[in-house]
Amino acid sequence: MKIAIFSDTFNINGVTSIVYESAKRLAELGHEVRLFVIGKKLKETPEMENINNLTLISLPSLPAGWVYPNERLYLPLGFSLRRLKDFTPDIIHTHMPFTVGWEAVFLAKIFKIPLVGTHHTFYDHYLKHVKIDYDWGKKLSWKYTVGYYNRCDLVLSPSESLAQAMAEKGLTKPMAVLENFIDTAAFIPASSQEQKEKLKKKFGLSGPSVVYMGRLSYEKSIDQIIKAFAILLKTTPQAQLMIIGDGPEKKNLVSLAKKLKISKNIIFTGFLQGRELIEALQANDIFTTASLSESFSLTIVEAMACGLPIVAVREKGPAEIVKDNANGFFVQPNNPQEMAKKITELLGSPEKLEQFSLASRTLALNYSKENIIARLENLYLSLLNKKI
Repeated sequence: MKIAIFSDTFNINGVTSIVYESAKRLAELGHEVRLFVIGKKLKETPEMENINNLTLISLPSLPAGWVYPNERLYLPLGFSLRRLKDFTPDIIHTHMPFTVGWEAVFLAKIFKIPLVGTHHTFYDHYLKHVKIDYDWGKKLSWKYTVGYYNRCDLVLSPSESLAQAMAEKGLTKPMAVLENFIDTAAFIPASSQEQKEKLKKKFGLSGPSVVYMGRLSYEKSIDQIIKAFAILLKTTPQAQLMIIGDGPEKKNLVSLAKKLKISKNIIFTGFLQGRELIEALQANDIFTTASLSESFSLTIVEAMACGLPIVAVREKGPAEIVKDNANGFFVQPNNPQEMAKKITELLGSPEKLEQFSLASRTLALNYSKENIIARLENLYLSLLNKKI
């Protein structure tokens, strides 16, 4: 198949990872793929491996920090029209409902090409960034989002909770749940306790440790993790918290740690990737998140693949990934006392830690790149054969 993929972001985030890695895998399977994305600067091409059958087309853009920090805005003036016409794809796949996404909609209509749209997240949870975090703003966000995806021939969602919300808000087009994927051959547990101890030393960890990984932004509720950790330290003073990632909330989180007088027990690593990221996860004992905004959490699955038990809020996507009392524990939202209690329970039971670790790895294998992309291929073929 010839597949044109459109995305409004090629920044460092979960959507970019899914877009790029899916394009790579489809190309490796022999499909011809064109990836239309925004570069970091005007006419700049984002870094990408040299892969057969995969061509990246960087669209001109302008800074959009006034809309969302570190993002850029494409002007939908038809820059991709000639490139798409020459390519003549069988399928167009759009990943975001913004300016690049609208160009995908228009091109699909002009050239009568089937259009697949992936809806990745609950956009109404991000409205604080654009100063419209009000009821009317949430209604407008859903109306806009559903209006966009009703122009697609097939809509994909990474979780049942997001798919159900879309249907409740008025989506009428066919929808399928297609979970996000990870590289389960790269994200693996530490090979031995000895290796784990070496990695702990490398990252400055000297005792039991808890890790959060992801964008440092208000909607992730990382302040709840820090508050829970402050409670945990009252009974486990040697514990440490590693926070992997960066974002607009970092300054506030550092200030909160200082206010609670626990800064010496918290490590802010900044953004990590590749081998360094995997080793950081392997060095820790438990992964935790208090986010209420996850449609599907890649970070949870990556941590699970590295054999980490999970302590998370039972909310939306994570509720479909983590199995309570099997590979982790669920806690109530905005309840740092309960989070601290569950982390303490795990740290105090080596047997349960080992049991949950093995279960996490087993469950993570369901989200391998090979399994998910095979399902994506079948969805493309079903659409082309008019079975959807």
